[in-house]
Amino acid sequence: MKKIRMTGFLLAAVLLLQSPLTVLASQVSGNDLGLMEETKAGSLSENDLDDYDRACEEVRESLKEILDDKPVYVLLYNTDKYGLKTEPEKNAPEAGSVGSGAQLEINDVAFDEELGVLYLVTAYVNGSPVKGYVEGAYIVTNDAEFNQWQNEELVKVTGAVYHSEMSNLEAIYVNFPSGYWEPLAALSQSHPNWIFVPFHTGLEWSGVVAAQREGVRSLVYRTVDDSWKSKDPGDYDPATGQYVPKSGANWFRASETGVSYCLNPLNYLNENNIFAFEQLTYNQSIHNSSGVAAIIANSWMSGRALEDGSGGLYQDVFVEVGSRTGVSPYHLASRVLQEQGTRGDSGLISGAYGAYNYFNVKASGATDAEILANGIAYAQSQGWVTRYASILGGAQVVGSNYISKGQDSLYLQKFDVDASHYGLYAHQYMQNIQAPMTESVSVRRAYSNAGALDNNYVFKIPVYLNMPGGGTGGGGNVTPGPGGYPVSEEFITQLYKSILGRNPDSDGLEYWKNKMSTGSTAADLVMGFFDSQEMKDRKLTNEQYLEYAYTAILGRAPEPSGKAYWLGELEEGVTRNCILAGFVESAEFTNLCNYFGIRKGSITNLLPADKNRGQTKFVVRLYRNIFNREADEWGLNDWTYRLQNGLSACDILEGFIYSEEFRINDFTNEQYVEILYRTLLGRKSDAAGKADWVARLNSGQSRSQILAGFAYSPEFNALCQEYGVKVGTLKR
Repeated sequence: MKKIRMTGFLLAAVLLLQSPLTVLASQVSGNDLGLMEETKAGSLSENDLDDYDRACEEVRESLKEILDDKPVYVLLYNTDKYGLKTEPEKNAPEAGSVGSGAQLEINDVAFDEELGVLYLVTAYVNGSPVKGYVEGAYIVTNDAEFNQWQNEELVKVTGAVYHSEMSNLEAIYVNFPSGYWEPLAALSQSHPNWIFVPFHTGLEWSGVVAAQREGVRSLVYRTVDDSWKSKDPGDYDPATGQYVPKSGANWFRASETGVSYCLNPLNYLNENNIFAFEQLTYNQSIHNSSGVAAIIANSWMSGRALEDGSGGLYQDVFVEVGSRTGVSPYHLASRVLQEQGTRGDSGLISGAYGAYNYFNVKASGATDAEILANGIAYAQSQGWVTRYASILGGAQVVGSNYISKGQDSLYLQKFDVDASHYGLYAHQYMQNIQAPMTESVSVRRAYSNAGALDNNYVFKIPVYLNMPGGGTGGGGNVTPGPGGYPVSEEFITQLYKSILGRNPDSDGLEYWKNKMSTGSTAADLVMGFFDSQEMKDRKLTNEQYLEYAYTAILGRAPEPSGKAYWLGELEEGVTRNCILAGFVESAEFTNLCNYFGIRKGSITNLLPADKNRGQTKFVVRLYRNIFNREADEWGLNDWTYRLQNGLSACDILEGFIYSEEFRINDFTNEQYVEILYRTLLGRKSDAAGKADWVARLNSGQSRSQILAGFAYSPEFNALCQEYGVKVGTLKR
């Protein structure tokens, strides 16, 4: 490795000024700056330079101690591609190019006056190793020991602890397509220490779906919805209505619908399933026995030692094996649970055949007998004649054949879309398309149980070409604003034109750009424009209002049937803000936001009457039929709030019927019965029915009794179901 003669202070200054990193834990003082100027002038002694050389060598040696004990894997980050350098110098030739999310193995560290810290790494491109140098600013890992080395040893040379200039939130908008922004931003805001790395597969979505459906590559269990089971020829018998088993009696070939759902990374971007993208390496600061215990709870392994006496408690064995192999013990426990189920009664781990195969390695076949025979034969060939040997051996297979070969997440072990080692698609650990989702839930539960959800995690998330919902971020020249959120002048301009009917003024444009930059979503802007005084002054009719809503939110003119439906809703009392909120949640508005590359969001500052169309229409109905007037804003929101917080239709009904406003009208019995017909039965009275109810009142029955007769009728029950409110019981 070429040595660069300089002081630690000089390197710190160079790093600060020229690399995409910024000082986090220390700052350079005025005296330090003076020393650096002296260094540049060449006034430092030879002894000082020798001291620096020795310090660099000590830092290298401390890293080698880690690398001699275990491999350290990092991911390429914050750049779409990087040309690995043959030497740790700025103008060195390229050894080969790797893309975002590529797995790199650390081999050494070097220092350069211009580029700062560089690492010698080994990458694999189409199965061939490529060695070269990468700047430290473009790698990330959750390897706790390596990160600790950077913070405690590397700083002895660099003089400061560094972190990326961009926050994790800002990096989402820079690195990912727009369809990923909203769910990842929500996760980042809840967990600021989580880092999301895009893995650009370069693969066309439709081609990946087709490849995953080849042969028996993707299977589903018999209990899944039929829409996830293939009805292709050979997979389904239309004469009997039966699906054809593909692996044992309970596994069927997956349909395109099932594969597409489980393959789509967007379906994993939530609190539970995000862990399908976590790097599966051992981390001693996070992984522990209590976390494993949470995963295997309610299974045969819970609180139990290995049955043949070859090891201690299962939870301790998984941690020990994880430490020995460098594989996450949470992943190992989840994988065994996935393969063996909660009862653990498979012949592959029964001991009846003289060998054990906890991870079902090579256990495949068309029938249960064939699966058992193949799995036991492989276990015997590997010498897995004890339970501990099987767990250790299976973990070594997972570590050496998958995690160290780029398939370092639950997702990539099922969906082989990393061509770095074994090509594409064929090297997949399991056929079950749901495995990454179900195992990720178990892993997340373990971290939660250990109180470790806010630790540093790195998630490697695949990105495909033309993926449904993925977005491009290319419509409207979107860039993160000063607050880190995407801003689109084109989207703002469209709102001005479609809602206010004019081009934006400069002050208004800057105002809304600032709002977007500091976190306001597209939904917030839509609400702001419609709620503006300029819009209110137009005093639009419902029909005019709908025209504007369709144009601004859905990007098109209303179709006659849709327009008629929404006009009917407005006439029945649904609020305009409720209509806006519904439009914002539409697929059309989502696609519009993806086109502009902005965060969609939802309209959240809603009043109670804006939140539930059925409840609002129910209350409006009572106002019109009982009070014979339109609902006032305060009253409408008060009653809908009560419905949303537990009151029933009968509770609200009594509130109206026994109110002072209703009582002072002093309605006759005939009028009272007619009001009940219109309000509770939704129709005018029939002569015979009305006469019967009035006769009851005239003979001494109370109005409360008559009200009960209507309130407990099948017709009122049906009316409540239509409005989505519970009937409840009368109290008076």
